[in-house]
Amino acid sequence: MVEHVDLALVVAATLLLCGCADESGRVQGHTGVVTGHVLTGPVCPVERVGQQCPPRPVPSATVVALDGDGVRGSTLTDTAGAFRLALPDGRYVIRATNVGGYASTASEAVLVSDNPVQITLIVDSGIR
Repeated sequence: MVEHVDLALVVAATLLLCGCADESGRVQGHTGVVTGHVLTGPVCPVERVGQQCPPRPVPSATVVALDGDGVRGSTLTDTAGAFRLALPDGRYVIRATNVGGYASTASEAVLVSDNPVQITLIVDSGIR
């Protein structure tokens, strides 16, 4: 009698046994890319009808990729608030921290794989 075997389980076990994947199932050696921008808002103390006050880029903001409690990658934003992180495949929380006197954070969960991930994180400016 032949029992039904889950194909995904067989593939995962094969990758693990051949040393191609780690204990979390990540394929070793493959990296994906997370790109994005860090913006801050509000940037105007009072918003008026007809006058836009969009969030502004945050240069030199710290951006980290968290895997549980561990930091798997980090970078600083450029003058336009842009960042790029190359990370092994897996699930991460990307967290940005504002610079200056009001250190606020913004974060987003992402899945890094074959497809590039693009996000925008908006940190609180502290303006009220």
